[in-house]
Amino acid sequence: MNSNPLHKIQFPGLLLTLSVLFFSCSYKPEKKLVEGYWKYEAIGREGKSTVVIGDNDIMTIRPDSTFEYHIESVKKHMYGTWSYSDHTLHLKYKEPDTLRHFEVDLLSNYKLIMHEGEVEFKFSRIKTD
Repeated sequence: MNSNPLHKIQFPGLLLTLSVLFFSCSYKPEKKLVEGYWKYEAIGREGKSTVVIGDNDIMTIRPDSTFEYHIESVKKHMYGTWSYSDHTLHLKYKEPDTLRHFEVDLLSNYKLIMHEGEVEFKFSRIKTD
């Protein structure tokens, strides 16, 4: 009689278990992870909010390297192109012709926190494309 407990594991069951583990642990590069629809949660300095955030204030980062955002309280509706490198989101605005660099502090499936100088921007993901 074989005393090894592994001899009882059936191959199809093992294959299914390994498949579930593999697909649930898939890696997504940061550049792909930053894409999607993000709701502004806060904009501020030193933990204090400096901009009033409304329910419709969002930033959209599209797979085609375009972006736009809307912040109602400061009457901003901006758009342009984006790139991502070295934990930094680069936004090139169409008008005015400006390039801004946001250092990313936290990027997950659900949260994005970044800063530009001393100003911190916090977002929660609404959805992806």
